[in-house]
Amino acid sequence: MEKIITKKQAVELFGSEACKKHFEKYKKFTNKDLETSLIKEMKRYYTLVKIVKPQTGRGYVYELGAKKDVITVKEDGRSSNGAWSIPYTKNMDIIVVSALEKSLITNTAQLLSKWCLDFGLITPEMYTLLPAKYNEYYREQCLQELKDDRIICEGEDRILNDFIYDTKVLQNQLAGTLKRLQKIDIIEYSPVYKGFIKEDEKTINLHENVVKKILLLQESLMDLYSVNDWYLRTYYNSKKAREYQEEWNKKLIQITDIDGTVLGLNYWYTTYAIIPKARKGMIIDYLEKYNKEVIEQFKIDEESFLRGNEVTYYSKRNNYVANNAQKREGKFLEPKVRPNLYVEDVGGKQVTYKPIKEDYTYNETYYALYFNRLYAQRIKGLQEYYSSNFK
Repeated sequence: MEKIITKKQAVELFGSEACKKHFEKYKKFTNKDLETSLIKEMKRYYTLVKIVKPQTGRGYVYELGAKKDVITVKEDGRSSNGAWSIPYTKNMDIIVVSALEKSLITNTAQLLSKWCLDFGLITPEMYTLLPAKYNEYYREQCLQELKDDRIICEGEDRILNDFIYDTKVLQNQLAGTLKRLQKIDIIEYSPVYKGFIKEDEKTINLHENVVKKILLLQESLMDLYSVNDWYLRTYYNSKKAREYQEEWNKKLIQITDIDGTVLGLNYWYTTYAIIPKARKGMIIDYLEKYNKEVIEQFKIDEESFLRGNEVTYYSKRNNYVANNAQKREGKFLEPKVRPNLYVEDVGGKQVTYKPIKEDYTYNETYYALYFNRLYAQRIKGLQEYYSSNFK
């Protein structure tokens, strides 16, 4: 039976990390190669994937054919010594496979953030920090603690959002790990949609058709208010971000179930069920496909290998966060092109300008971190502070 999903929904379910970042920023595909890769990935699961124009709505959607009984195996050129874009991917994969093989995880569907905690990819302190992005009271508590411990200074509050985002990136990376394990038939991995109704103080499961309506609503409101996920995350207190959020809350509560009943949703989210297909030999199966060069080390001393792998993961993860912050700092300070402004006497070349403090009259203390080259130092300090309990 054919079904329709939006591009946003397809990206969330099947997109690579690069695809998700691109779509989050632009709300559409400006890079056709990314969309081609997304469609190719969906074709592994469905007999047909076709781009169609819906009868209602402005954007194109995907029409999916029947679900395949057997998922098509994707050829992966990184089966042994190939390049990995994230330095700790292999280490993270092994931590996850090890936990699955040793039955250290629950059978309950959970948020990816909770899976990150259960697998040991983040510390309890990192996990409990995540709600601070949305809970103002809790956020103030966290900020005061950081100021008391001299990790950040007064006026630098916004940098906590940046660090929380860096931590949430791990969720997409874990999703990539789970997809790899599913490809080699180690696990079954599937989304379970949930909604929360504050009036009844209860959580319910959502049918995929209800999720489709929610995603279409989100897409239409983002078009209406000219915002995207990146804008809402970065400028969450701007006028149009607040207007979008107010309208979103009003419309979400009116979403109906498949029988037409108004659900009264206050928010919705996606959990993931992970079901191992076998408990024995999972680590070897993974290493045979993705990391052959360490198989002998693993066989000689399994416990020592796994412990060393964890230590390497923590070290590489800390360095990755610090290096990314350094790149953001450098990118912020590099000369920018002024759009639609040209100077004729220099051959019509676009005019560039270098950011200066005087351009940033809001969040001045936060932006001063960039100009004083302290931004990366603060992010590194936050990473060390919240990861100090890595075992």
